[in-house]
Amino acid sequence: MSKSKLIIIATAIMMTNAVNAQTLNLKKVFSKPQNTTTTAPAAADEFEASGVRYKANGTEAIVVAKKYSGDIYIPKTVSKDGKTLTVTKIGDRAFAGCKKLRSINMSDAAIKEIGNGAFSGCMFLECASLPNTVVKIGDDAFHMTNIGVIELPASLKTLGKRAFFFSAIRSISLPNGLTAIDSRTFSGCADLKEITLPASVTSIAADAFDNSPNLKNINVAASNKVYTSSTDGKIHKK
Repeated sequence: MSKSKLIIIATAIMMTNAVNAQTLNLKKVFSKPQNTTTTAPAAADEFEASGVRYKANGTEAIVVAKKYSGDIYIPKTVSKDGKTLTVTKIGDRAFAGCKKLRSINMSDAAIKEIGNGAFSGCMFLECASLPNTVVKIGDDAFHMTNIGVIELPASLKTLGKRAFFFSAIRSISLPNGLTAIDSRTFSGCADLKEITLPASVTSIAADAFDNSPNLKNINVAASNKVYTSSTDGKIHKK
């Protein structure tokens, strides 16, 4: 066999081996591992009662995420394994993005906290009844909801950032005991026309009411030592 033919055959073998090696490398990169996906079991401390999902936490229960719709009622207590648990919190993002949620009734509950983003993106949520035990409403709690009027309880001490950001709120009265209105709390509320502030509010973020063009009446308690009422939709200090 001539020398030139040997060179051609050797070159062909080298090219074939290179292609095979490249194919093996591509298979390693792009092939999916087998039997690596497992379905996580439901948490042992989670349970459902009357269509609402809860997480047990000692003697308390926290409302957790699920695809909720329609009208939801949260009771004062629920039962798990023969034990009575007090419902004390709406968990972070528990109802977030539930576009078919219409109303939430918590008036009989003993809820102390409404978590961050709890009802964020519930665009058709029109009614929320809060109990007189709520101390904290978290960041983005009612962001992008269709709630026009809501009664905040006298127990409320903390109202989070963007709590009613881009909501349909029309008027609101803040309870005495609340000391601050945080960043963008009522920003982007096109329907907001009136807000009433108590004597206890001593700190208002500069952007608290940004992009709420119809806000005109800011009614401030006469005994408030920092702010005064206005009819131009702006915050004025004494």
